[in-house]
Amino acid sequence: MADTPESGAIVKREDETPERDPIVSRSTSGWMLITTLLLIGTLAWALYDEAYGQRPWKGAQQEFVARYARYLKSIRSNAGKSEAEVKESAEYQTLAEKAKAAEESVADEFKENTQKIKIIDDQLAAVTDPFQNARGQITVVNYQIETAKESKKDSLRQKVARMKDEKSTIYLPADDGSGKTTKQELNYTNLEALYNKLKDDKAKLLDANAKLLKEPTELRKKRDEYLRNHIIGLTPGQIDSIVSKYEKGFDYTIKQVNASGGEVIDRCETCHLGVREPLTIKAYDLAPDGPGKKSHG
Repeated sequence: MADTPESGAIVKREDETPERDPIVSRSTSGWMLITTLLLIGTLAWALYDEAYGQRPWKGAQQEFVARYARYLKSIRSNAGKSEAEVKESAEYQTLAEKAKAAEESVADEFKENTQKIKIIDDQLAAVTDPFQNARGQITVVNYQIETAKESKKDSLRQKVARMKDEKSTIYLPADDGSGKTTKQELNYTNLEALYNKLKDDKAKLLDANAKLLKEPTELRKKRDEYLRNHIIGLTPGQIDSIVSKYEKGFDYTIKQVNASGGEVIDRCETCHLGVREPLTIKAYDLAPDGPGKKSHG
């Protein structure tokens, strides 16, 4: 007789329908999407906070750079007028004429010396390698003489003498600058003498040119100083230089000044930029709507 539940059977028959498995029966793609978006948002916020949130002065510096560059560009067209006026003055014209006359008085001799220097450079190019190669080889043997036994030194000295007698072939450019070359067979002693002579001749010509340019350089300096001391505001070139410095090379960092030997640290210029600029900046010059305009914000 078969057992039934009512009869208190020990073995119970399991239900053929399996229990619900939440991992298999439910999709987690929704939660994964939400958590991924949260992670991306957290990363974006962290990057922003690192770059700007904790560095609010960066925004102030960027705003200053933009407004200051805009102001400089707006005044550039008028900057050259005062420079032109100074250049038309009698004092500036006198200084400019003196500088020009001094330059013209030495121009021919300076040009001649410069041409000679070029010829010497070409001759040095022909002599230097053979001379330095020979000198290097002789230096090696001379070192061997210093470190060799006494019995070997005489043979090494004879080797040095033979090396100095060996001739090198060089093609020396002509002194007239024609570009022609002459073939010469020179031993080490002659190479060394020619090399040193060319170096000395070049040094003398360079020194002569420096002396020729001394007076013209001083007169140009006086002319330029007069212009700089009498010009009003900045020149167009100076304005372009400042604009380039700010737009292309400005360093968006904390500006720190160490005063009193480092005892006092001043970081005010991190936000208060422009205090060291070579012109006076007024508030309306850097107005949000443009130089000289009232702000609507």
